[in-house]
Amino acid sequence: MRVKPANWLDSSAVLTLLMAESGYDVVRDLLIEAEEGRAGVYLAQISLVEVAHAIAHSHGAEAAMDDIRLVQEMPMEIQGATHDQCLRAGLLRGRYRLSTADAVIATQAQDAGAVLVHKDPEFEGVEGLKQLCLPYKPTKRGKPQGQTLDHRRLNERGGAV
Repeated sequence: MRVKPANWLDSSAVLTLLMAESGYDVVRDLLIEAEEGRAGVYLAQISLVEVAHAIAHSHGAEAAMDDIRLVQEMPMEIQGATHDQCLRAGLLRGRYRLSTADAVIATQAQDAGAVLVHKDPEFEGVEGLKQLCLPYKPTKRGKPQGQTLDHRRLNERGGAV
């Protein structure tokens, strides 16, 4: 029996898809593979907090609620962290420069044996974490951070929703 590859989406990967940023096609293709049963795609429950906050900040609360509903309908499994994962995430956070959410996400991805799909340079130094890095956003001093599409029209423009 062949084991399906497992991919764990970081919040930044979900936002990349929703905002049609550079790399959204990679995330879309992973979701297509999941829908076809060729791969598993997972999301940490705590990522819903980060996605809702980011969308609400840029597009308002109603858009955030709409986008979270879309995320929940995508072909992925949303998993909450166990008590043990929370404890180990706290220790991981102490070893690396990770936010609490990123430490939880990294711990869950490691436990699942999944590849973490992200665009956060903070994950790069985490030992033993399998990663697929999407194109990073330029810093505030660099070029603009990518073109943002109307979240409600993402499907019309080639998104995965």
